[in-house]
Amino acid sequence: MLNRTLIAGMTSLLVIMQACVPVEKTQSDSASAEYHYMMGISALNEQNPTEALKELLQAETFNDHDPEIQNALAQAYWVKQAHDLAEERFKRAITLSKDDPKYYNNLAALYLSMERYDDAISAFQTAAGNLLFDRPEMAWTGIGLANFRKQDYPAAQQAYQKAIVINPQYYMAPFHLGELYYNQDRPVEALEMFTRTVTLAPDFPEGYYWQGLVYMKTKEPAKAKQAFLEVVRLAPKSESARLAVNYLKIINQ
Repeated sequence: MLNRTLIAGMTSLLVIMQACVPVEKTQSDSASAEYHYMMGISALNEQNPTEALKELLQAETFNDHDPEIQNALAQAYWVKQAHDLAEERFKRAITLSKDDPKYYNNLAALYLSMERYDDAISAFQTAAGNLLFDRPEMAWTGIGLANFRKQDYPAAQQAYQKAIVINPQYYMAPFHLGELYYNQDRPVEALEMFTRTVTLAPDFPEGYYWQGLVYMKTKEPAKAKQAFLEVVRLAPKSESARLAVNYLKIINQ
C-alpha cells in the first residue's frame, strides 16, 4: 500500500512539461521540432510511451539543444522503465538550461522512484534552494518522501511542514504528512491532515481512502463507509477502489 501511494506521490512531484520554444536552426527545423514535440506530449498524455518516444526522438533530430525536448524524452524513458536513459536526459536538460531547477526537481523524482534516496534529497534540495524555482513546496515534499522511505521520520515531518508553510494550498504535503502520522499511530493528527487534503483537493481519491483507514482504526465505521464510497465514486477502476470495496464488505457484514 505504501509503495502504491509512493508512486502516486512521485507523479505529483514531477513538473509537467510545457509547450517548448525550440532554439531555432531554420524555420523548417524549428517547426518540425515543435510539431513532433507536441505529438510526443500528446502520446504521453494518452499513456502511449512508445509512440511518444518515437515522436520525441524525431523532434530531437530537428533540435537537439532544447531542454524541454530532453525533459520530455526523460519522462518517456521513465515510463518505459529505462531509468538510466531517463537520468541521462534529465541531466542533459539541466545542462542545456543552465541549471533550471525544475529539471533538478524532475531528476530527483526519478531518483525517488529508483530508491536512490540520498541522490533524490540532494537534487530536491538543489531545486528547493534555487530562488527562481516557482514550486519549492514540491521539492520539500519530495525531501519528506525520501526521508520517510529512509525511515528518518523527524526529517520527513520537518520537510512536509515546511512545504505546507510555503504553499498551504498544495494538497500533497498534508497528504503525505497524514501518511506519516498514520504509520506512527497518531490517528487524530493523521485525520486532520487527510481532511485538509480532501478539502484542498475534493477529487483526490487517495485522500478519502486514507481518511477511511483512519476511521477504521478509530472504530467509526459509518464515517469510514462514507469515505470509502467516495473513493469508489471518484475512481471506480483504481486499486484504491478495489481495496475500498473490500473494506465496505467488512463494514456491511
